[in-house]
Amino acid sequence: MRRRPGFSSLQTRRCSVSTVSGSPGRGSALGLASFLALLVGLPLAAGCGHPAGREECEAIFKRSAEIELRTQNIVDPKIVEERIAAVRDARKDLIDRCVGRRITDAAMACVRQATTPEQVDRCLE
Repeated sequence: MRRRPGFSSLQTRRCSVSTVSGSPGRGSALGLASFLALLVGLPLAAGCGHPAGREECEAIFKRSAEIELRTQNIVDPKIVEERIAAVRDARKDLIDRCVGRRITDAAMACVRQATTPEQVDRCLE
């Protein structure tokens, strides 16, 4: 599927959430690029799948965040959970906008197996 004109994951990844990286401007949005790709891509798949539930949206958010933190060499489980919780609290709107959008079981399985932000993007295209 095609992305919206003028909206690339590279542009989205330039967003910065200081609670994720620990310092403003590090360029990481805790996998928000992947999550935003979900918000853009799911309406395009309206003909198949099912409406995403809150649990599915939270799973996508958490997996994207874990992958993004791993790319920053942040692997301590306690720190990972703290940062994910901080961003989740600050950006509840992302999960709220995801709920009800169309998603397939195959896309969810793909997200669970993804190991890079690019793979998550491809799962949600």
